[in-house]
Amino acid sequence: MDWLRFVVAPFIALYGLLALLAGPQQWRQGKVSTLAANSMLIVGGLLLVAGYLVWASSQWALWTLAIGLLAMHILAAVNSAHATGRPAWGQQTGRLVVSAVLFGLAYIALQ
Repeated sequence: MDWLRFVVAPFIALYGLLALLAGPQQWRQGKVSTLAANSMLIVGGLLLVAGYLVWASSQWALWTLAIGLLAMHILAAVNSAHATGRPAWGQQTGRLVVSAVLFGLAYIALQ
């Protein structure tokens, strides 16, 4: 399914770009620490790399995508718990659905 990876890869890259830009923006607003903002930058970059690897049909694409998505979920939950005292489960559930769809489509595209 070559056409599917050309559709899925830009969405993965866009998801990574959103994470990449969210870190500095939240840091400027004083919502997260410098460490959290830098961590989001790294995770966003990892998701951008995963988008490229899916597009290039690399054998490392799914591993990179899984690590990036998992790290993003952990960082988002920790940042949410730090900011409000508890994780925002509604946002975490929505993020999980988007991640599962992206990972599932990437898996299908690379088969």
